[in-house]
Amino acid sequence: MEKIPQGMVLIPSGEFTIGTDRIDEENHALLLGLHKPWFADESPERRIDIADFYIDRYEVTNLKYYIFCQATDHKPPRYWKGQKFPEGQDNLPVIEVNYFDASEYAEWAGKRLPTEKEWEKAARGRAGFIYPWGDDFMPGVANLALSPRKKKGQGLKPVGSFPKSASPYKVQDMVGNVWEWVWEYYQPYPGNTFKTPAYEKKQIVVRGLSYMGVGHFSKKEFFKVVSLKARASYREHLNPLARKKDVGFRCAKNRPSFIERVFGIKSAQPKELVV
Repeated sequence: MEKIPQGMVLIPSGEFTIGTDRIDEENHALLLGLHKPWFADESPERRIDIADFYIDRYEVTNLKYYIFCQATDHKPPRYWKGQKFPEGQDNLPVIEVNYFDASEYAEWAGKRLPTEKEWEKAARGRAGFIYPWGDDFMPGVANLALSPRKKKGQGLKPVGSFPKSASPYKVQDMVGNVWEWVWEYYQPYPGNTFKTPAYEKKQIVVRGLSYMGVGHFSKKEFFKVVSLKARASYREHLNPLARKKDVGFRCAKNRPSFIERVFGIKSAQPKELVV
């Protein structure tokens, strides 16, 4: 029986749905002052296949990142205010780490950051659910702010605190808690017709809406914006040097080929994206 790396989940190969063909016909997003129409950078919807891989079941925690910092003398996040995270925050996702911090941790752990395709497959499953838990937005299932009165919702929570939000592969917190760095630049999908200067800015994609809310809107609009940004196909992007209080990450890892698994030959991991 295959030994799956500790704390990881096997995502098997096979076709799955990425993106969407929906259109923001009412220009709802732009009327609210958002920087792009809903769905514009997610088209066209495609059925594709990628090689099987492993992905972390949970976001990387303060405790795991602390071990990394101690082992490598890497600079800790600012909010630790010292060499160790605040007491009682062992199992909270590590935050205020930029793309390079996340990549260095992943390399140290013998892993890498997931690609957009991998992240979306792990979140949506082969059927291409709109949310990790299904096609309907369900308030309270994930760690998301649902009201403009309390923009930070319940605050950051320990990983795995919202088991009902798990994806079809039982990957936890893919929507909610923190945004997550992925491996690649924010670029148009093949066949995408949306025009935006953001495609040229060498920014990195982040996925999975965080606990911190979506801005200043009426109660009705706030809820709608959350439900649309919480979709597993939604794409956001950041400067790779950004360190945000609601951005963390999880890691992925290549699954060795059958021959490598049988004979124990290790394969190299992809090199870090150069930005």
